[in-house]
Amino acid sequence: MEIRSYRGKWFKKWPALLLLLPLLSACSQTPVANKDVSASIDPPPSDIEQAMLNGTSTRTLSQNDDVVTVYLLDSNGYLAPMSLKLDADSKSSESPVQKAIAWMTVNKQLADQLPPGFQAVLPAGTKLNKVTENKAQQTISVDFAAPLPGIEASQERKVIEALVWTLTELPGINKARLSVGGKPIRSLPASGLPVDTVLTRGLGINVEAAANVEINRSMGVTLYFSAQSKDGEGYFVPVTRLVNRQVDPSKAALEQLIAGPKPSSALKAVLTSDMTIEKLGNMADTVQVSLKSDDWMPESPVPSEMMEALVLTLTEASGKPQVQVAMNGNDSLVDSANRTYDHPVTRPAIVNALSR
Repeated sequence: MEIRSYRGKWFKKWPALLLLLPLLSACSQTPVANKDVSASIDPPPSDIEQAMLNGTSTRTLSQNDDVVTVYLLDSNGYLAPMSLKLDADSKSSESPVQKAIAWMTVNKQLADQLPPGFQAVLPAGTKLNKVTENKAQQTISVDFAAPLPGIEASQERKVIEALVWTLTELPGINKARLSVGGKPIRSLPASGLPVDTVLTRGLGINVEAAANVEINRSMGVTLYFSAQSKDGEGYFVPVTRLVNRQVDPSKAALEQLIAGPKPSSALKAVLTSDMTIEKLGNMADTVQVSLKSDDWMPESPVPSEMMEALVLTLTEASGKPQVQVAMNGNDSLVDSANRTYDHPVTRPAIVNALSR
């Protein structure tokens, strides 16, 4: 693993509440290594059969490869990050932003470059006018050619989330400005929902609400659960869950990760529900967590997807770049991929490198 630097505003009407709720939390939680945490609009279908995970992987690509992370729509209706390798022609002719937008746009000629079962979110015919980066302000401005092809109201939120989360994957970028024909997008055309001039990951992704949450006293925590592609490969899906506001976002996130995905979800838990938190604290740039599980035996390997989901979730919630994990007091863990956890580990730079 290697260190990766990470990066809404209220929408004011009840019908749009799930669109905005994460923004409530954006003010109360710490961004991950300079990256804001966030949520999503429409809940995924509840009648989809839950996928059985074979093992979530980050091993297809080398961290020395030129990789662009884009957020695509999976077969269950969730947005998920996909790490895609730039080929030699792309590196010479297109910037990473241009290639990311191209992969995110429906295009028959590029469809076979996406992992099976994943779809682009931007409508066919979407074209870029101009991309401007301001490194000093950690902001990227993306202007699309007018008119922007029509997007169904039910998908507008997904499109904005995918764009913001993709753009803030770029090194040194944690804010995005979106415009069409040189004019800032101030509302979503089909639904009429307002859009902030400057967007961050405080917008959220795949947003849902926990049971019995008080919306006006809520905060968002982004959790990483697992799913399975149509080819049987495991991958992580970020879900921003609204919970009642708490002092410690890391603790809130870890409690929700243990609680697992909603019963109607097509996602799979990464921790067992009988796990408990023995200790959770911060030391300098590291989150230190000690878990207790009666089912875990000393010297037994821990599931690799569990460890990776822990690291992804806790770095997202805390803003710290690395995590130290202990189980039943043992801090010399080895996972099922034979990776050691006897030292703090950093957030993986490459996530969900599926076959194409």
